[in-house]
Amino acid sequence: MRHRRTTLARLLAVLAAMAMTATACGGGGGGGSGAGGGSLGAIDLSGTSFTVGSKEFTEQRILGQIALQALEATGADVQDQTGITGTQNVRAALTSGEIDMYWEYTGTGWSSHLQRETADAPRDPEQLYQAVKNDDLAQNQIVWLDRAPMNNAFAIATASGRGQQLGVTTLTDYAALANRDPAQARMCAAAEFLARDDGLPALEKVYGFDLSGDTIAELELALIPSQVASGQSCDFGEVFETDGRTLANNLTIIEDDKDAFVDYNAAMTVRQDVFERNQRLADVFNPIAARLTSDVVRGLNEQVEVDGELSEEVAEKFLRDNGFIG
Repeated sequence: MRHRRTTLARLLAVLAAMAMTATACGGGGGGGSGAGGGSLGAIDLSGTSFTVGSKEFTEQRILGQIALQALEATGADVQDQTGITGTQNVRAALTSGEIDMYWEYTGTGWSSHLQRETADAPRDPEQLYQAVKNDDLAQNQIVWLDRAPMNNAFAIATASGRGQQLGVTTLTDYAALANRDPAQARMCAAAEFLARDDGLPALEKVYGFDLSGDTIAELELALIPSQVASGQSCDFGEVFETDGRTLANNLTIIEDDKDAFVDYNAAMTVRQDVFERNQRLADVFNPIAARLTSDVVRGLNEQVEVDGELSEEVAEKFLRDNGFIG
């Protein structure tokens, strides 16, 4: 055990040094001098090979494309395995070696991968990140690079104006409505949200209500905003804080006044063996993460979900606009 603790300490020290190096070099905002142009052109990963994965929804596909194109800009050979359905499946692909990296969320790391109670999660985003980063490395040999400011937390939304009509501005109000008149509290949600401990079960536990039967409509995530807006299948629905379709469908997010949902800051996760061989991955992804605010990511999602642009094109434009590629 002493040897394992020493190895863990060394790796944590390397990660810290890499983060300091990226900061000292000005992150992704500079105009590096590499052959490919942009700051990533100054990082030479030629001769290396990586397989990048992602989950299946829009935000993850965009983040996956950002990772693919960033690595290509360093000269690495990159295989595309983005779009894997389900959190557990993409995580299994990472731990089994089918993929080498993907963007994961701190809240998901806490509840799904470390299998901790959502109620016990730190509500300070940095404390949550540090706990997930340290424990996932020690227990599962997964390295978490820097977390992005973006927070893709679960949220419940309704059509603008409908909440006022039903007397619902907070999730405490929603719980009261669900207990008083379940038919008016109909909720649309994706299968994963309905099953995950940090999804609907956490919401029901914290706020004290129980939806069942006709009060729940299980839908694909992409269909929920339009269904909530129309009120045909449901009056409330699962969304994400960074969902580009929320504003486009004129939805209002209901205030989580008891903090049932934890923070979901995105960070690149990499197997320890891959990172130890390629420690400059921190130079690639930490500056990118720093630019991924909630507003920025919401805008990227909107370009795909509302404007109909391709994830690849949106990712390339983000990298180019921020000086990562020329």
